[in-house]
Amino acid sequence: MRCFVLAAALFLSTSVFAQFTPQAVSMPKPLYPSTQAGTQGHARISLKIHNDGTVSDVKALTATQPDFGEAAVNAARQWRFKPWAASADQPAVVEAQNDMIFTPTAPSKESVQLTFTQTTYQPCSALNEEVSQFRREHPTRPLIAMKSFAITRVAVMFPALSGKSDYNDGLSRSDELENALPEIVRQCQAHPQAAFADYLPRAFKRYL
Repeated sequence: MRCFVLAAALFLSTSVFAQFTPQAVSMPKPLYPSTQAGTQGHARISLKIHNDGTVSDVKALTATQPDFGEAAVNAARQWRFKPWAASADQPAVVEAQNDMIFTPTAPSKESVQLTFTQTTYQPCSALNEEVSQFRREHPTRPLIAMKSFAITRVAVMFPALSGKSDYNDGLSRSDELENALPEIVRQCQAHPQAAFADYLPRAFKRYL
């Protein structure tokens, strides 16, 4: 059984979140447990991200099935982040949480990973390249149709799509994101070393 794995962005438990966001380098997806064939599941994990780029204390906080929690933990233990110099604004250890949703797909389809974290915490330099290519190949399409922005829209609408919040609120967040894209692109072009997430509307942090 192949699977669709949706990993929401990191929830960082730190007062300096607005100033500093660890930048993901490698985030392997979890393997869909063979024991849960045909079953949709969810797992929330916690972890510590160290300034040398490694992670530790990866734990499953909740999981609809123990196998989903174990799969999420095993994947997160392999995650790596870009090292940073510890300072008052950039703590040596950042505590974070991550939500993963496992949905089985038909065996004939390719396995797909939609990772919110990898998308929203990618460097602006990578986003800038994607924007340039998108504008060359799709000059008449709106920015929201670009892959990274489309994935981000799913992230901010996910509570509404999963029935956890009002659908109209989700549509409003989607509209707010689309309206913010031109400024996000300008900021990323001016600061290519920053992370895409740094320029998302602050109100979206709770949904990512």
